[in-house]
Amino acid sequence: MSRDSFNSRNDRYIFEKLSNKYDTDRDIIQFYVANFAYGDEAAIYEGSQSVENLTEWTKRKQSITKNFIDDLANVVTHLETTKIEFNKLFNADSGDIPVLLTLYLSGKVSIESMRMIDDIEPYLYKWETTPVMFAFESQLRRIKKLTGFVKYDRIKAEKIFQHFKEEFVEQQNG
Repeated sequence: MSRDSFNSRNDRYIFEKLSNKYDTDRDIIQFYVANFAYGDEAAIYEGSQSVENLTEWTKRKQSITKNFIDDLANVVTHLETTKIEFNKLFNADSGDIPVLLTLYLSGKVSIESMRMIDDIEPYLYKWETTPVMFAFESQLRRIKKLTGFVKYDRIKAEKIFQHFKEEFVEQQNG
């Protein structure tokens, strides 16, 4: 974008204000990612909601492993109370909304955990081709685009997820 194009934009003052507020490129990127992750479809560049989104993003990043464990506990609780098998957690073949997506949409599983689970046990690529999932295209795209922005100890997360999976399956069979 040329300087003249930028100067002709009606919203340029918002970008100038943000560049004055955040000192580094890393800070401004975190601001945009936070508002992409937690905002609605409209871009939020100013106001209290955008600051709340950034605060939430920062807080969740600082305790990503604990939040992941808490989200997996919510999954286990749901599967146990509804007597649903583990393999149904990701299943989108029957025309039903997958249990994991339902838990995400209801706020019981965070977007960060959805990203981590997809890294560990890929499910998004399967969901994207299922007709019923077209209604959730923007949510799936949001989860997918967070690849690389959700930072965590992958080895530790894989062990946690594997333990969760084994314990649940063992409990279900026992």
